[in-house]
Amino acid sequence: MFAMHDIIRRGGIVAAVAALLLVVWWIYDLGKLHGVTELESVRIENSLLQQHNDKLTGDAAGLREQVAILERSSQIDRKAAESVRSELGQLEEDLQAAREEVEFYRGIVSPGDVKPGLRIHRFALEEGSTKNEFHYELVLTQLKRNDKIVSGVVVWQITGEMPDYRTEIGLERVTEPAVKELKFRFRYFQELTGTITLPEGFKAEQVVLTIRPSDKGKGNTEPVVQSFDWVAMRS
Repeated sequence: MFAMHDIIRRGGIVAAVAALLLVVWWIYDLGKLHGVTELESVRIENSLLQQHNDKLTGDAAGLREQVAILERSSQIDRKAAESVRSELGQLEEDLQAAREEVEFYRGIVSPGDVKPGLRIHRFALEEGSTKNEFHYELVLTQLKRNDKIVSGVVVWQITGEMPDYRTEIGLERVTEPAVKELKFRFRYFQELTGTITLPEGFKAEQVVLTIRPSDKGKGNTEPVVQSFDWVAMRS
């Protein structure tokens, strides 16, 4: 009787242990299944995030490329516009020069009612690279008598003030090497250019140019005198 009871008791213990093991196994399997489910969920979420990140990366790269294209396009547009403006400015300068040249030759060929003879067509001064230095341009023309060569000299008189007195100076005082007068010889026109340097402390006010033809016995040999305001020539 005691043996049977002992067997029953042991059987109950075994059954209880087996039941406990079964419960533990069920809990482990359930936890494992839940862990697997969570892991799968994390993996799916990570995959979605990776896809989203890849999309954002692609979008950013596309935007950067568009920005680069726009910047290049903007640079090209600016360069093209600058080039067009530069070419337009050059064309306008060329057109103005052509108009002045046409007017210049028109004045020689058909000067209207202007009396025949020598004329100063243009006299201009431009500041040089050093103090008191000036570049000059003097254009002489012969109107209505350009079938003959004319020659002669141009004499300069520059009036102005030194610190303590007024004075006049000739071309030889402002040229190096000294030139007393400018010589000319032409049929239609002649351009005379050069550089002058004013004495230190001298303030020029006016330039008087005297054209003296040397064609004796060949018509009018009267000198031509014309004055120019120094400040006006430099403006």
